[in-house]
Amino acid sequence: MKYKVTGLKKSEAKLALTYIFVNSLFYMPIFTEISLEKSQHMSLTLKKTATLSLVTAIALLFAGCGESKVAQCNKVITVANKAATLGQQFGKNPNSSKGSKSLTELATKINDIGTEMKAVTVSDEQLKGFQGRFLTLYQDISKGLNDAAAAIDKKNIRDANRFLVSLQKSSVDESTIVKEINTYCGAK
Repeated sequence: MKYKVTGLKKSEAKLALTYIFVNSLFYMPIFTEISLEKSQHMSLTLKKTATLSLVTAIALLFAGCGESKVAQCNKVITVANKAATLGQQFGKNPNSSKGSKSLTELATKINDIGTEMKAVTVSDEQLKGFQGRFLTLYQDISKGLNDAAAAIDKKNIRDANRFLVSLQKSSVDESTIVKEINTYCGAK
């Protein structure tokens, strides 16, 4: 298919041809002021190709609108890093002078991070699994901290130690989840 644009400057002709091409994809009427001479009528194959190209372009546009795996990984990992940082800070300065109050404060902060993790939206099924495991972990840690604080308040050292041992197990679980999500997300 060839179009010939007459009576226009070269730059105007290029613009007119671009306009014609774009509008032909959408089957819209073309400016009537532009005088076109068509050497042959548009073949059916060309129309099908143009339509298929348009549909493909729209499909790619919509497919590109979703978040990439990397972006979704980063969202989950960002929240997980907050919990890890919080745990490291507490480990360096556990505020033992505050007693059980420091444990309940930490439990509240971990619970807040769990709420933040739950609010993260991901569509990747594997990442949803990691997100759920982190959420369960944070709930368990928060409960363990609160239980340990309550045991300390009641001067029940045996139960307090038992809860603190379960928190150490949670630390191992967290390491496992972190290794797995880093492997899945491609971190080194």
